[in-house]
Amino acid sequence: MDLLLLLFFALLVSASLVIHLRRFRSVYGLKTGKVTAEAFSWIDAVFATLLVLFIVTQSLSSIAVPRQHSQFQSNTGLLVVAVLTQWVVILGPILISLRIRGARIATLFGFDRLEVQKAVGLGVALLISALPIIFASNALVSAWLKTNQQTDAQEIIQIFEGASSPAQRIPIILLAVVGAPLAEELVFRGYLYGVLKKYFGALASMVFTAVLFALIHAHVPSLLPLFLLACVFTIAYESSGSLLVPMTMHAMFNAVNLLGVLFFSP
Repeated sequence: MDLLLLLFFALLVSASLVIHLRRFRSVYGLKTGKVTAEAFSWIDAVFATLLVLFIVTQSLSSIAVPRQHSQFQSNTGLLVVAVLTQWVVILGPILISLRIRGARIATLFGFDRLEVQKAVGLGVALLISALPIIFASNALVSAWLKTNQQTDAQEIIQIFEGASSPAQRIPIILLAVVGAPLAEELVFRGYLYGVLKKYFGALASMVFTAVLFALIHAHVPSLLPLFLLACVFTIAYESSGSLLVPMTMHAMFNAVNLLGVLFFSP
């Protein structure tokens, strides 16, 4: 039975790789991507440079010196406010600057390219097709590093596991399924990828923003899975032209992780 399950999972991973490698080839090989970067200017290059320096500095310091999160285990609302405030401080000046310069945000990030129902449906389908790759990479890294899924989980997952009541868990759920997908996709796929694409090309920008996305989560065992996940998000953004698609994928991925904690955590 174990052999059959292993073979079935191997087939799923193979199918997942084929699907997303074909999409990668279409976007970056045949250059069918739909994300345009003409609206960005030297002002965005300055913003992007400062943002990259901030992300790298924060990420490396967090990896080197893990934060103490005991205060957040008893007050998860404080965690949500702290995280959202940070993203507002980052995104606020960027979005205001774009509007002042005449950019239409909905058009710039493709929110009006697809109907919401179609974007959500496409995002769900693409995430389901990508999960075997992500889970396989996570399993390989965990086996290589000999990590414990409970004690070596990401900080937010540990806080969620330690929460003892719905009142403590609901803020984390809202942050993971609503706040983080909106903010992080705007920053990484919508803004940084677009700005970098204008100056360095699409492929290099995908790789670089994927590295940043993995780094900002400040969790060494998750670096490879998050890098691959970010690449899948970017390919989905390029192939659809709508940031709603990777936002949906991001939200669903976080929801899957939280459901795993709820139903499979000891």
